[in-house]
Amino acid sequence: MNKKLPLKEILKTFIFVLPYILVEFTNTLLVTIDKSISNSIGKTAIIVFSSFITLNWAINTIQLYIGNAHTIVLSRDKKNSKQINNSAMFIEIVSSIIISIILFTFSKQITYIYNLESTAREILSIILKLKAIQLPIYSIGLIPKNILKVDAKTNKVWIATVTSSIINILGDLLSVKFGYNEIGIYLSTIVSSLVDTILLLIFSKYKLFRISFNYIKQMLYFAKDLIFDKFIQRIVNIYYTHVASSFGTNIYAIHCVCATIIDTLCEITEGYYFGLLVEYSNDIEKKKENLLHKVDSIESYGNIFAMLFIPIFLYPLWFTLGNSISWNECNPYIWIYSIEFIAKVAGCNYSAYLSANKNTKSIRMMAFIGGLCVRVPLCYIIYKYNIGIIGLSMVCGIDRIVRAIYLRLYIKLKKETLFT
Repeated sequence: MNKKLPLKEILKTFIFVLPYILVEFTNTLLVTIDKSISNSIGKTAIIVFSSFITLNWAINTIQLYIGNAHTIVLSRDKKNSKQINNSAMFIEIVSSIIISIILFTFSKQITYIYNLESTAREILSIILKLKAIQLPIYSIGLIPKNILKVDAKTNKVWIATVTSSIINILGDLLSVKFGYNEIGIYLSTIVSSLVDTILLLIFSKYKLFRISFNYIKQMLYFAKDLIFDKFIQRIVNIYYTHVASSFGTNIYAIHCVCATIIDTLCEITEGYYFGLLVEYSNDIEKKKENLLHKVDSIESYGNIFAMLFIPIFLYPLWFTLGNSISWNECNPYIWIYSIEFIAKVAGCNYSAYLSANKNTKSIRMMAFIGGLCVRVPLCYIIYKYNIGIIGLSMVCGIDRIVRAIYLRLYIKLKKETLFT
């Protein structure tokens, strides 16, 4: 029988993870300021940028999860870090250039997945072209950022984040002041992304080294599972947003505000996942006993913290991100939307544990079960029976709860093959 995990050890884990969360929290806070400036332009800007967020996730999928695969390999094999880092950089650069060419070529056609007015569609098309320019810059920055995080040098990531974000915010203010609006705002994003990447390369002391096809093969092995999961998730999100846009501009605007607020909260969970991945990888390397018991304890406390987090930040986020839509229109739906955040915190913990075990097969299936088997059918029912905003507010929470339950059941069934 497992002994009760000492509170001291639980606190020690959260203290280790805290800097990773603070980096993402700072980034989220600064991005929120950035979004509030863009959303202040008017309803069209809210719709354009909210629609772009869903597309942006889809566009970043391959780059982001090649980066995650890089982290999985690097955190368990630090002695060969130079080869691992350069192999990951090679994959990032090649794949981002290919995707950028496709994105630039078909930017106009991509916008037709949404039911948008002509002005919003034209602006979104231009922003997608600008995204094609930014993508390789963003991709290169992922590798030195991972290096610093695995080495627990989150303070340097924080400096790069703050510096580039301030440049982005200043660029936004100038764009709005001189009437460049949405296009000018995204141009400032490209500049800030370039500054961020340069600083991360300097702080990580990144140096060119020979690549290893063995490590490329390893990272692609993990990346294919992670990318499959997120690729399905992105398709599901796009369909979800398509259904939301079909209910008309007023309901879609409320949905955009609520979804943007919860998406902003969910961005913080990336730091939670990353910190736990490094922590659990270190535990596995040290052959820590009863690791799964620790994971379950972190799960319980993490959920409590998530529930306490929501009432503190929900209203301020609405005030900065979507006050052009009244609080009364968003309330009480926004509270139902927020269930997604709690469930995602739960899922991140188990995903980090499985990733530290180099087991990504379960993660590959997570979006298939939660997305295709849960969210898509629910969205179809909401669309068919015209359930509207109340249905939209419930879908993501149910989806994320199913995913978290699936991961825990998978761990239980595969317990003998995992480091526990």
